[in-house]
Amino acid sequence: MLTRFAVTVLFVGLLSVVPAVRGMDVIQVDKGPATIAEHTSVKTCCLKTYTSERYGVEVKYSQDFAVEKEIPLAVIDGTVLKLTLVNRAYYDGTNLVEASLFFGITPEQACSSEWPPDASQDSSESGDPAETREIAGITFSRVSSWEGAVGNQYGLITYSALYGASCYRLALFIHSINVHAFYPQTVSEFDRAAVLSLFDQVISTFQFLK
Repeated sequence: MLTRFAVTVLFVGLLSVVPAVRGMDVIQVDKGPATIAEHTSVKTCCLKTYTSERYGVEVKYSQDFAVEKEIPLAVIDGTVLKLTLVNRAYYDGTNLVEASLFFGITPEQACSSEWPPDASQDSSESGDPAETREIAGITFSRVSSWEGAVGNQYGLITYSALYGASCYRLALFIHSINVHAFYPQTVSEFDRAAVLSLFDQVISTFQFLK
């Protein structure tokens, strides 16, 4: 999984981000853009809304992001939407290369190997309880992985849940370069907490259409 993930993301980073509206997918603009200084306070205001009648979902996001749909190469199977962080304030002077949120839908059985065991059981040999998160009133399992390869660092946090007869996934992908690969004191470590917080706000707005 990690090997396929590392190879795939090298191609994903080359994809251009092009907003598009097709079929029953609709993007509505509510208000103006958010800035990095405002990311902790952006909740439901100043957001755009992506709605897909086809997939029965909706998510809100700020103008810090660009939208791409029907992604041919992605970090999770069945990807139908990609929100890429494009606000340069999060990148300039740092080692951050890309931060994107992928939304994908696959057949029900795709979730079976990821769904956490009964809450009374342990999910690992270390005894750590299975990680879950409530999103849109549904319990999603949470799996995260971080790895390095040839000076690059990759992080993937995936939320998966069964809904209807499908497996729904939200996957946060982060690609950075080791700061030691740059000339000393020219590049600083990106603000991971700020990036995670910004994406967390987007994930919290995800919901299924009634």
